[in-house]
Amino acid sequence: MHKSWTNQNVELSTLTEKLANFLENEEFDITVYKEEKGYSITANNSPKHQIEGDITVQIHGEPNNFSIEMEGSREGASGFRLPPLLMTMFGGGYFLLKKLKSDEKYIEFTRNFWQNVNKIVLQIRNVGGEGDAEPSNRG
Repeated sequence: MHKSWTNQNVELSTLTEKLANFLENEEFDITVYKEEKGYSITANNSPKHQIEGDITVQIHGEPNNFSIEMEGSREGASGFRLPPLLMTMFGGGYFLLKKLKSDEKYIEFTRNFWQNVNKIVLQIRNVGGEGDAEPSNRG
């Protein structure tokens, strides 16, 4: 999912730090990368959320016009090439159930993540004029 903010005057390094702290508090192992146009955070291995694979958060733009994109590269997403019914006949039911639970946890985490992003932006913004109070959604 991708969201953009305008006229918020948010220091991207501070935003990245706050998002990294949030992810650490959610028991993820994180890695933060400084990129040419912003920052990238990779999060994984959270025993609290039990999400398979990595979650990548990208923060790009400028203080007054920035966007955040979050996507999950869940392991095994393309690994189920057999129909689910046939897979369960060959002992893959456990893995299918595990993947479905991981997908459900990912959806729950996504809702919580965006709620916290909005709170963080409101806490650290320094608006000089009228700005968008809510982000614009794309995706």
